[in-house]
Amino acid sequence: MPGSEEESPPTEPILDIRTGGGIVVEETSGAPQSPVDEAAILYASGQPETAERLLTNILPKSDRRAWHMLFDLYALQNREKDFERLALAYAMRFETSPPVWQPMGESPAAGKPQQSQTASLELPGLLDKNAAATLREGIAATAKDDVVQIDFSRIAMVDEAGADECVGILSAARKAKRKLRVSGVDQLIALLQDLNRATHSRSVHWLLLLELYQTLGLQENFENLAVDYAVHFEVSPPSWSEVRAAEVVQAAPAEPQDDALRLSGEIGPGHDGALQQFVSHAAIHDEVLVDLSRVTRIDYASIGQFISVLMQGLGSGKTIILRGHNALIHELFRVMGIDQLVQLIPHHPD
Repeated sequence: MPGSEEESPPTEPILDIRTGGGIVVEETSGAPQSPVDEAAILYASGQPETAERLLTNILPKSDRRAWHMLFDLYALQNREKDFERLALAYAMRFETSPPVWQPMGESPAAGKPQQSQTASLELPGLLDKNAAATLREGIAATAKDDVVQIDFSRIAMVDEAGADECVGILSAARKAKRKLRVSGVDQLIALLQDLNRATHSRSVHWLLLLELYQTLGLQENFENLAVDYAVHFEVSPPSWSEVRAAEVVQAAPAEPQDDALRLSGEIGPGHDGALQQFVSHAAIHDEVLVDLSRVTRIDYASIGQFISVLMQGLGSGKTIILRGHNALIHELFRVMGIDQLVQLIPHHPD
């Protein structure tokens, strides 16, 4: 079996909790029953390289659990190129859309740090002069070599003054060769297209759409719209210029508006404050909702303590829901019987 040259983690006794007519607590060795189980335990034991080799070797078996574990491992380690290669193979193997790249957090094995920082600017629902001023100030306050990430996804209205200001800001950023990364831009483009189809459309909305096409490097879209603009307003349109196109990324999901306890980082020896937070949160909630989407790893040495915390909550009559955890943690939960105790809503529901 891959990874057999390295010592496997100890299989210390743990609790296997089952439901139905009460909670039955039995002892089990926690030994892995499949390569997927073994990979989950290896990752939890701080052996990501060995876990990766094992997962890579079992991909031909078409067990989607292994694929999703590898996707999340690459996302945790910020390995976008490896993720995209795996996504292509996944699409070909299963004839369905693969997961979309989105970094899940830093990891000790994440490789070289990025040389530039990223400044994030989220524009409000109304693109007016105030919103444009925020955009201008945010870009100006960012070092020239840093990436400026602009989220357009909330924009639902665009007034003329805001559009005019935004055209100038994006044009100046483009000419200054600023590194732009944009999200939610499709919604803004669709909104501007609707505005431009109106009987009394405003030229500034056309110009903003032209500038967005230029910023995104969409030359054909730009030139087609430029011809329509010239015909509609009987003026010369802007000219296309060759520049570095902005990177388009998926908009970050909105933070859930609920009373969840949100944990982050690693949970393990030396990082067990999260478990105390869990206990404190459970003490004042009948339904304990814990968001683990920012947790990178739960150490194998701490899983018994984690189960004890769950047992303490259940013993007090609590309902416990763990959500958003990565596939590596989900399979660890399954190996340890936690899926028999609480409701699990993993990052990859399938």
